Amino acid sequence: MSDSICRRFGPGRLPYASRRDVGAGIAMAATGVLAIAIWFVATGLLLVTDAVPALTGGGDLEFAAAFGLLFAPFGVVTSFVVGTLCWRTVDTDAPNPTLGALLGACTAATGMVGGSLGVSLVFTVVVSVSALLFSAVFAGWLIVPLGAFGGWYHERARATATDGT
Repeated sequence: MSDSICRRFGPGRLPYASRRDVGAGIAMAATGVLAIAIWFVATGLLLVTDAVPALTGGGDLEFAAAFGLLFAPFGVVTSFVVGTLCWRTVDTDAPNPTLGALLGACTAATGMVGGSLGVSLVFTVVVSVSALLFSAVFAGWLIVPLGAFGGWYHERARATATDGT
C-alpha cells in the first residue's frame, strides 16, 4: 500500500526516486519534514494550553518554536544529502530493514547537526553584517582616512626608493 501511495502522490514521482540512494534521500527528507510537523503541532498544543509557562515561567516555548523555523530548512536539506550519501556508500542489493534503521538514525542525527550548523551560519552572517555596520559608523571616520594615509605613504616611500631621492 505504501508503495502505491508513494508512487501515486509522493516522492515516487520525483526524478531519480527509483534509484536506491536518491529514493532513500527523499525518504529521509520526508521523515525530516514529518519530524518538523510533529514538533510544531506539539509546541502549538503546548502554547494553546498554557502548559509550559507554569513550568518554565515564560516565553521559552515561543522561543523554541520560532527557533525551529530556522532549523527546518537546513535539517531537511541535510537529511536528503546525508541520506543519499549513506545509502550510496552502503552497497547491498537485498533490502535490509535493520541496516535501513541504522542508516536512518545516523541520517537523523546528522540532520540535527546540519540544522545547527545552518543556523550558526545564518547568525554568523547577521552578526558579521551588524559588526561591519557598527564599525563603519563608529570607527570609519578614523580608519578610512588612516588607511588612505597609509596607502599614500607606502606609494610615496616606494617612489622615493625607486628614484633614489
